[in-house]
Amino acid sequence: MTVTVQFFSHFRQLTGTNEVTLELPADATVADAFAKFPSLQAARQSTLVAVGVEFVKWDAPLRDGDVVSFMPPVQGGADDELLITDQAIQDPGPVPGNVGAVVVFWGIVRDEEAGQKIAALDYTAYRQMAEHQFRQLIAETKSRYPVHNLRVIHRLGAIKVGEPSLLVRVESGHRAEAFAAAQFLIDELKKRVPIWKQAVT
Repeated sequence: MTVTVQFFSHFRQLTGTNEVTLELPADATVADAFAKFPSLQAARQSTLVAVGVEFVKWDAPLRDGDVVSFMPPVQGGADDELLITDQAIQDPGPVPGNVGAVVVFWGIVRDEEAGQKIAALDYTAYRQMAEHQFRQLIAETKSRYPVHNLRVIHRLGAIKVGEPSLLVRVESGHRAEAFAAAQFLIDELKKRVPIWKQAVT
């Protein structure tokens, strides 16, 4: 069978490509596909794996025509990261020594929408365009403000009241630019990024 394998973030540098086509046995799993890339083996334990747009485990079976994605985790103190995900959001963690200020914004689902009580918000997106717009916005924010790193994580799917749907994290040398950059990014994403929400009662 034939599958397409995609790489993201610095995995593209490690493999030297964004995408490759593999011929695999009919009973192949995600792990079998990953084994074809020696340069990634040291990162196996922390690698995120998806088939299509869903995260899967290493033993997930593959089918002809599948699109498999291998991605590094979102971590603090690394390069800029964007993740649009259906998984719970985790705080990215520690920062490097040149960071003197970290502003973290958690967007939490309230129990009210348009004046009515709700149980959750269901987020959907034009995913490819959302990622493109987010990356443009991250680049624009960094061109406007002297920040070191930005993290943007946005969840999709039904998110219950009290749970986070968005994490924006700005790392900078000083607090003023960190706050300003976070405010700009949050305001602009609401205007430019094609992610929609619908109340669940």
